[in-house]
Amino acid sequence: MNPAHPVVTPTGRRPAPPRRAGRTPERTRDGLPPMICFRVTRYCNARCGFCLAPPDGSHPPADTLGQRVDWLLAHGVRTVHFCGGEPSIHPALPQLLAQVQARGGRSRLTTNGIALSDALLSALRATRTPVKVSLHGDRAQHDAIVGRAAFDRTTANLHRLLAAGVPASVQTTVVAGAAWVVDWVAAFCLDAGVRRLSILPFIPRGSGYARRDEYGLAPAERRALREHVGTQRRALNGRLELRWLDFATRPLHVVEADGTLRLEGASEGEDVLLGHVPPPPARPAHA
Repeated sequence: MNPAHPVVTPTGRRPAPPRRAGRTPERTRDGLPPMICFRVTRYCNARCGFCLAPPDGSHPPADTLGQRVDWLLAHGVRTVHFCGGEPSIHPALPQLLAQVQARGGRSRLTTNGIALSDALLSALRATRTPVKVSLHGDRAQHDAIVGRAAFDRTTANLHRLLAAGVPASVQTTVVAGAAWVVDWVAAFCLDAGVRRLSILPFIPRGSGYARRDEYGLAPAERRALREHVGTQRRALNGRLELRWLDFATRPLHVVEADGTLRLEGASEGEDVLLGHVPPPPARPAHA
């Protein structure tokens, strides 16, 4: 990054990137990962009890988002993962998808699936953007988790994505006492023709911090859940790709809706502020 917006920790030292055993994470020349989570908004049309990035009023205009996308791609990021908040409710999302493609980048989208306009569906299909839809169990479980009646809209829009040929997968957050949803959602995916399912064990950040006593997985429950996911992965091999995605052990690079760059951990106290996406240069005043 340029000297005006360095990637530094509060101690002034460049943060060490998270590592997997035997593997050095890829970085751009400016220290960014090749794929980054890009929050287009903190607005949302749900109120999930475990939300990692709950509404905070940030909702930047289209030109600001477009400038940030250009900056990221110019600094070596190859894949922009649109997230939120709920990215599908921002009217600029279709044009942002087209912008990434026009600049030679790739897009991904994570969504609660409640809102899927025809324009957004067309843009996702045209850009071949993989979409991950959040589905957290049967109707009663899903609606209770997301804080509204959403199951029917989410599943209907997942079917619309699949029918349109958009690469679509499912992600499921598992909270205490709800390990059964792994088998339920896996069966749903097999029936719907979804080929990939990501299981996310609950972590106590965002909205989830206030509900950690209700939703938090005890260590033994977490271990048992991971073992069950592994057993199901082997049993469903060739029919459904089952993934374990634990943000407690995989810090995430994020561009926030306010333009800050962060390395997010399992809780806000573990986050590292890396810098800011610089604003566009000021236009010269007319003489």
